[in-house]
Amino acid sequence: LKSNQVRASDTQAATIRPPLRSAMEAPFIDAAAAVANGGPAIDARRVCSTNQLAGVRVLRPLGVVRGVTVRSRNALVSFGAGLKTLVGGEITSMTTLCESAREEAYIRMLENAAQLGATGVVAVRYDTNSVMDGMTEVVAYGLAVTDGTVPSSAHATDADGGMARDRVCTSNELPNYAAEHRSLGVVQGLTVRSRNFVSDIGAGFKGLVGGEISTYTTMCEDARNEAYKRMVTAAVELGADAVVAMRYDTNEINKGVTEVLAYGTAVSSTTGSLGAEWPAAGNGGGGMGVALPGEVVTTVGRLPGLEAQFSLGIVQGITVRSNNFFSKFGAGLKSMVGGEIATWSVLCQEARKKAFDRMLTQARKRGARGVVGVRYDCNLILPGQVEVIAYGTAVSTEPPPASGTGAAASSAGASTAAPCVPEHCVTTDVELQGHGAVRSLGTASGLAVHACTLVRNIGAGFKGLVGGEIRNYLAMCEAARGQAFHRMLEHAAAMGATGVVAVRYTSHSLEPGVIEVVAYGTAVANTPGGSVDVANPNLNEDGSLGHAFFSTTNEILGHPMPRSLGIVRGVTVRSRNVLANIGASLGAMFMGGEVGTWTALCETAREEALQRLSRQALNRGAQGVVAMRYETNEIAPGVTEVLAYGTAVTAGPDADPPLFGR
Repeated sequence: LKSNQVRASDTQAATIRPPLRSAMEAPFIDAAAAVANGGPAIDARRVCSTNQLAGVRVLRPLGVVRGVTVRSRNALVSFGAGLKTLVGGEITSMTTLCESAREEAYIRMLENAAQLGATGVVAVRYDTNSVMDGMTEVVAYGLAVTDGTVPSSAHATDADGGMARDRVCTSNELPNYAAEHRSLGVVQGLTVRSRNFVSDIGAGFKGLVGGEISTYTTMCEDARNEAYKRMVTAAVELGADAVVAMRYDTNEINKGVTEVLAYGTAVSSTTGSLGAEWPAAGNGGGGMGVALPGEVVTTVGRLPGLEAQFSLGIVQGITVRSNNFFSKFGAGLKSMVGGEIATWSVLCQEARKKAFDRMLTQARKRGARGVVGVRYDCNLILPGQVEVIAYGTAVSTEPPPASGTGAAASSAGASTAAPCVPEHCVTTDVELQGHGAVRSLGTASGLAVHACTLVRNIGAGFKGLVGGEIRNYLAMCEAARGQAFHRMLEHAAAMGATGVVAVRYTSHSLEPGVIEVVAYGTAVANTPGGSVDVANPNLNEDGSLGHAFFSTTNEILGHPMPRSLGIVRGVTVRSRNVLANIGASLGAMFMGGEVGTWTALCETAREEALQRLSRQALNRGAQGVVAMRYETNEIAPGVTEVLAYGTAVTAGPDADPPLFGR
């Protein structure tokens, strides 16, 4: 965003909020009444990617809200971008268009929240997907909250899902929910849908002039609604009365065919206890059909009822699967009329289950009592051939052995020459139990770009005729993720870290058979360090925020910053030059493994996005950025968008009154 203000509507000039007071005492407004009167929407400083809104003691949930848009570039921009790929570098016109799409999705999310009577939105996330070459879907979503009275409509039970809207949230905890509750396991809703032939023709014409493609926006919104309802239905069937830490994950699995997944943790206000031992094989929970009880697997950071949780390190399960020839043929026919492709929905569900099962098998081998902070990541390797990874943190009631298991030993293809943070000191949770971290050192990351050889690609092509798992690509994906993970740990160790928290993966396909994987998290230390002047954090030579003032967690350890200034973003769209493409393609074809030139280019793009995020935060008067995330999307062959976003925060003057007069 270019200012602290957001619009209630991009079509009415009267809806632009007047300049805000410089102090942070500005109260929440009655957003629903304001929108009804054509007035301003939600104050941008009351929107954050953290789980709580700093300065507000009481928040009441209103439910998950979304903003969706599908946009295309016009013919001139596409032509200019094509020329730019000859030399590589940033494509500024596309960067501007991508930023506009994200702002549009963001504003629509706020409009939907205001219509519910919300006065803020927390735990905001983005999700992107390439609908087709040159056309991208962008979704902004989060939990709408209020510090006032909750409208009766928020308590209404959804006719299709069977759970009240205000009982589903994207945060790790549901505000005002029962303090004592129990986890019932991870639940999910999945749908695979195609566009119809007529819509594709219309979208093709729209691509000549660019702008939003409303028919596709409606289709994508419908798909997300369906996935959401199926997730809620699965939770209700388990006896849940709420779903927490809900996320979306979207992937194009073939041209014109998109998979949408909604998942979260089903919880019940009826208390219970966890069993002392692992159950017998086959006692699956949460609709996942695995050899573990559902209540010991969660998307949040802790398991209710399992005390003294110690991290045993990150565990993961990966699969690369293909649909068979007949499924692809049937999907092609289905695309004539559009709608859900039931056979592919089943196949994608099976792929997710396989990855989930492998993650839990790895956890069980480590002697874990549960898995927390579970996330999914998926990536299109080739049309119809998709990688799915499920990952989380294995936890136990007993601390790990003092020696630990070095991350280097478990990272495929990793070198042990450089020092690494021990594997058991790494977690997907926002804190590392038993570690005693006292300060944040900044974000640590590792990146790898890997490819398969020509021979392996041919073999994978034959496998695609009969469907099933493609082991050639599975080995490539495991190697890429292992190397990215190991490099993140090396980076953290070089920073002086003793642990890494809030670890995430993000990945995408640079071209058929070539994937980029990024592992990143917040490096932390359990020993005091030198003092840093939090009032003057511009420590870098270029004037950007110092590295220590970025965090993927909800806070910056050692530097309390209780005041939120809103969501900030940094976006860049870059192309690879022709020479790099030719050289990398030849290297990938005959040798496989890591593609060094592309790894360097991808690192440059992420650094640029992070610097822009930093500059936008400084323009807001921020002293740090928390709950930071990356999103990546291949918007055209050889052209990649990279987004870095988070919540700008500041310590603020001590003399300021509490927010909203509380």
